Amino acid sequence: MRRVLAVCCAAVACVSGSVGVASAGGGDDRLVLRPGDGITFSAEPTPGWCSVAAVGHDDAGRLVAITAGHCYRTGTSPIWKVDEQHRGPIGVETDVASTGSVDPLGFPTDEKADYAVVLLDETRVRGSNTSVPNDRGERVVLESIAAFGEGEQPVGTHCAAGRSTSVACATGDVRVDENLMSSPLLMRPGDSGGPLVRAETGEWLGLSVGYRFPQAPVSDDPGPFGRVPDTRFAVYQRADRILAEIDARGGIGAGFCLVDTP
Repeated sequence: MRRVLAVCCAAVACVSGSVGVASAGGGDDRLVLRPGDGITFSAEPTPGWCSVAAVGHDDAGRLVAITAGHCYRTGTSPIWKVDEQHRGPIGVETDVASTGSVDPLGFPTDEKADYAVVLLDETRVRGSNTSVPNDRGERVVLESIAAFGEGEQPVGTHCAAGRSTSVACATGDVRVDENLMSSPLLMRPGDSGGPLVRAETGEWLGLSVGYRFPQAPVSDDPGPFGRVPDTRFAVYQRADRILAEIDARGGIGAGFCLVDTP
């Protein structure tokens, strides 16, 4: 079975607030929330959802999930796991969110970060760092968080996970801006909030927020075939920028550290 592995990062110690719930048979009967799982604001199995990028504990030991900010509703809305609504809500929105920014056509821009923190009920759900596999057995596993400078970054093969698409991969450089990065890896509606992972090293790069038209060609050098067009239409919010903003705000989500259990 092939999987997309991340490099283990033990540099940050987390306070775990795990409160495992035993069933009558002695096991853990809580729901499992994974990278790329769908979440919804409705108790009914209606269309429409976003995806989870990552689950972890903050520095107060609270179990939280990070998703896209443009999925944000009221700041107090209950959250259900898609296809598991009959099990009850698994958490609630918080006011730790930034809804992103868009241009007049509705495409994401780099002015404002796009993320939201969900407070999870650890008596009902536990976190996982491992996605559901796709039909080829590929999984995304989050074990560390990437940090970069701006500009062209040679990340090689990178993979994303989302409720609509499952796991998909692309190869090529990414263009990194202050908040966003651009990739050729296009996802589908409902994948917003799902993680982007570097395959070779496994770092969590960002979360899916949409797509936009590239602002410039890859190369301005005409060359024998003319300028090379930039096909990196997909847009992802940088994970390192998300966590920096959450830490600066303090409160729920600050000091976020990924769970390390599958």
